[in-house]
Amino acid sequence: MLFFVTMMLLNLPYALVISILIGCLSIIPVLGSAVGCILGVFLIVMVNPIKAGIFIIIFLIIKQVEDNLIYPKIVGDSVGLPSIWVLVAITLGGKIFGVAGMITFIPLFSVVYVLLRKEVYVRLKKKSLEIE
Repeated sequence: MLFFVTMMLLNLPYALVISILIGCLSIIPVLGSAVGCILGVFLIVMVNPIKAGIFIIIFLIIKQVEDNLIYPKIVGDSVGLPSIWVLVAITLGGKIFGVAGMITFIPLFSVVYVLLRKEVYVRLKKKSLEIE
C-alpha cells in the first residue's frame, strides 16, 4: 500500500501492478523485494527511463523505512517482543543461519525474552520483600 500511494503521488506508471508485484514478492525474505524492484524498474524504464531512476530512489527509501521501523514494530507487537529485539533477532538469525535463521530466531528470542522478563520480575519482587 505504501508503494502504491507513493507511486500514485509521484505519477509513476504501472503503480498498481508494480505495488502488487512488490507486495507479493516481499513474502520471500531478502530476495523478494529486490526481484520486485528489478521487475518494476524494467516496466517503468520502457515508458520513461528518468522515472525508473526516481522509482529506484523511492524503492530504497521505502524499503529502509519498512525494514527498520515498520516491520520490527508490527512483528514485535504480534509476538510480544520489543522492536529492537526483533531487529537483533532478524540480523543475528540471518547472519548465522540465513533465511531459516531469520524465521526461527524471532520466536526463539520471544521465548527467551518472556522467560528472562519473568525471572527479573521474580528477583525484583524477592529483593523488594527483603528490603521491607
